[in-house]
Amino acid sequence: MVQVSILALAVTMAAFATPLFLNLALSIVGNLFRTGRQGGAAQREIHLAVVVPAHDEELMIARTVESVRAADRSIPLYVVAHNCSDSTAATAAAAGAQVVELNNPKLRGKGAALRHGFAAALAAGANAVLVVDADSVASANLISATRAALEDGAQATQCRYELELPAAQAGANDFRPLARLRVLAFRGMNVVRARGRAGLGFSTGLFGNGFAVTAETLERVPFSANSIAEDVEYSTKLIAEGVRVRWVGEAFVHAHIPAGGAAQATQEARWEGGRLRVASQATGRLCAAVLHGNWRALETLADVWSLPLSRGILALLLTAFLPVHWLHVFAIVCAGIAVLYVLESALLGSEPAQELAALAAAPVYLLWKAAITPLVVRQSRSRAAWARTKREAQP
Repeated sequence: MVQVSILALAVTMAAFATPLFLNLALSIVGNLFRTGRQGGAAQREIHLAVVVPAHDEELMIARTVESVRAADRSIPLYVVAHNCSDSTAATAAAAGAQVVELNNPKLRGKGAALRHGFAAALAAGANAVLVVDADSVASANLISATRAALEDGAQATQCRYELELPAAQAGANDFRPLARLRVLAFRGMNVVRARGRAGLGFSTGLFGNGFAVTAETLERVPFSANSIAEDVEYSTKLIAEGVRVRWVGEAFVHAHIPAGGAAQATQEARWEGGRLRVASQATGRLCAAVLHGNWRALETLADVWSLPLSRGILALLLTAFLPVHWLHVFAIVCAGIAVLYVLESALLGSEPAQELAALAAAPVYLLWKAAITPLVVRQSRSRAAWARTKREAQP
């Protein structure tokens, strides 16, 4: 009886870990392939507009607006001042944005702000919208690269999205290993995996920042996402309808890493809990898509059920306590995949040596992730509500 229980536990652990490490292995392989622009001359004319959802972002919004305007001063830029209690609207207008105010306490969350901004942009003549978060800096080629991909026939796009260390923390004399670990983990999730999917012909997926969709796509798949992980929710709806998000890896948005402590715990729990909630809701439609011949939905299904890498590593460590030989072999193979994935994530950054050195703090990070598990579980519930992450002004 004891042996049966141990075997059942081993099978359960392997089943939970498999989607993650299969996803990582596919990403590593996919990154071997080039994922550049797929066509030649423009196939259609794109009138692109930028939508920036903003809730109490007076400290960051001017920097965001200025970076978008520097990329293209002629592009329509809408800042949705959503239930703001500060000077977000005035600051955005002074920086050169068109401000669309949404003051309705019943309409909470980023999804509501995006729908309001999309409606304003499309009503003014845009036939595609690009989303940039209010705490971000856009690359100089973001507008041109996104427009080129959409004109080339893409129905939706996602650019490279990374976290940036605050200026006071950057550089060789300011190590901050836990912050660097978070930057590294974020790059793996939003760059290595996205590039890998694109290399293998899958949908890149949406990451909530730096993505674009056409009016045709919004008509086909309305942006009805309301969860605290609206980007993942809408991604699953797109892939279920056969819409593939194209990777625009030559352009990027950099977002400010939130303050540590409670702010960081809240944001990570929201990401993890929100993904878990979406996974449970999206499984049915993704399975239905697969049964109807949409094989790309299988990769999306594995992705939404993938554990965060830190939790996957914790699961591998726990396998050492189970006397099951095949499980130990499984753990060794998965550990090798994880090492290659982390190395690739570090090498895609500007300071790989610093980020690899930060792995010395990984045990502390793993313990911290384990400690916030109850918060993740709370955020996975249906009544979980969106909450703004505390930020500090950056130059």
